[in-house]
Amino acid sequence: MVEVKVLSVGEPPSPEDLSRLADTFDGVIVVGKGYPSSWHTIIQAVRRAGSRWHRIVFINSERDVYANGLSLEDVIEAYKAYFEALSEFIPVVVSDTGKTVSRRDLLKSGLGVFFVYTALPDVKLQECSSLRDCRLCLSSCPFDAISGKPPKVSERSCLECGLCTSACPTGQLFTPVYAPEAVRRLFRALAQIGATRITITCPLARTRFYSERHEGSLPVELQCIASLRVHEFLYARQLGLTIDYYCPDDIRSDCPRRKAAEDYIAMMKELDSIIKPVAQAIVDASTLGALLEPLAREEDTWADLERLPLFRVDVDKDKCTLCGACANSCPTHALTLTRGDQYSLSFNHSSCIGCNTCVRVCPEAALRLARAANPRLLTSKEGFIAAQSPIARCRSCGKELGPERMIKRLEEKLARSGAPRSVLESIWLCPECKAKASEEEFKRLLGALS
Repeated sequence: MVEVKVLSVGEPPSPEDLSRLADTFDGVIVVGKGYPSSWHTIIQAVRRAGSRWHRIVFINSERDVYANGLSLEDVIEAYKAYFEALSEFIPVVVSDTGKTVSRRDLLKSGLGVFFVYTALPDVKLQECSSLRDCRLCLSSCPFDAISGKPPKVSERSCLECGLCTSACPTGQLFTPVYAPEAVRRLFRALAQIGATRITITCPLARTRFYSERHEGSLPVELQCIASLRVHEFLYARQLGLTIDYYCPDDIRSDCPRRKAAEDYIAMMKELDSIIKPVAQAIVDASTLGALLEPLAREEDTWADLERLPLFRVDVDKDKCTLCGACANSCPTHALTLTRGDQYSLSFNHSSCIGCNTCVRVCPEAALRLARAANPRLLTSKEGFIAAQSPIARCRSCGKELGPERMIKRLEEKLARSGAPRSVLESIWLCPECKAKASEEEFKRLLGALS
C-alpha cells in the first residue's frame, strides 16, 4: 500500500519541505485555495535537489474542485490511485555533477544530490527491438534528441516534451513519470467521481488558466501538453471525458518546447477529424489501432496525414507477384496472403504499425508506406484486397504451382538473362513433371548417343 501525504496550506511550502516529503512518501498532494504563481519555481527547485518532483501535485480546492461540482475528498482519492499506479515505474535518472552543492546538502542527501529525476522517455526494449525497421519516434523529435534502435535519448538535447511517445503506434515508448497505467487510472477515477472535462496544461500556463475562468474543466498539469500520449487521450475519450489543451500562443512562443507543442496540436487536429464524440466501448489496449476501434467515425474515405502514426500500405499491382514475403514478415499480420479462386494479398489498416518491414523485404520494390487514415476500416477492423493473381498450374498435369504473377515474373527475368527455351518451359511444370521431363530428355540424349 502506498503512502500519500496530503498537505493543506495557506502559503506554498518551501522547496526544502517539499523535497523532504517527496522523498519520504510515495506521493504528496498539496491543497490550497489558490494556485501559487511561484509553484513552477518551487517544483524546479525540488527537481534540482534530486528529489521526486514528479510525485507532487497541487489541487486548487476552489477552482479545481468546488467550481466543478466535485468533492475534494474524491479528487484526492483519484490522485492517490494515480500515485499507487505510478509507484510501479522508475523514472529515468541522470547525473548532474556540474552543479554546486553545499556541504549541508551533501551531508543530508549524500551522493544522491548529484542525480536528477527526469521526464525523459523510456522504451520496452525487447518489444521495440523486435521491430527492427521501425524508426517512427526518431523522425518525430523536433530536437533530434533520439537515435539508434532501440531508441536512445540524448539527455543533453531532449527537452522532455514527450512528443515522441505519441509517435509510437505500438505504445512501447512512454514517459515513466507519466506512466500510461497511472494516467489511465487517474482518468478512470476522475470519470467515476463525475468529472466530465479535463484540461491539460503546463506549470507556466496554469496560472493564466484560472484567470481566464475555465469553469467546468479540471486542469491536469504536465511538463508539456505533448506529455499526454495520444493513447491516453483516446482512453480518456472512451471513458466519456472531454480533453482540452491550454497552451496560449504568447506563452508557447517563449517556451523552448514550442515546436513540440505545435506539432502535438497539429497531430491532435488530425485525430479529431477521424474520431466521434462518444465511444462504442472501452478498450484498455496499448496499440493505437485498438484504442481507435470504438471511437473512429463511419466515413469510408482515406485522409492523408502528416503526424498521426496511422498507415496504409500501397501496392504497385504491376510489380507485385504475390510471393508472400511481406505477409510472412509482417509482425502484426496486417498483410496476409490467402488462396481461394485466386491468390489475394489483403491489408488490414487497423493492424498496421508502420514499421516498414514489408517495404524492406519486398524483392520487387512494389510496396510504399503512406500516412493515412480510413475511419471505417479502423472501427470495423476489416481488410481490403491490395493485389490479386490467378493460380498458375502445371502445363502437363494441372497441379497448382503458385501465383501466376510470380511465375510470369520469373519467366521474364530468365528470358532477359538469355535462358534457353527448355528452361523457360520448365518453370511452368510441377516438380514431378519437371523430373519426368528431365528423365525423358536424358533418355533421348542417350538414345542419340547410341
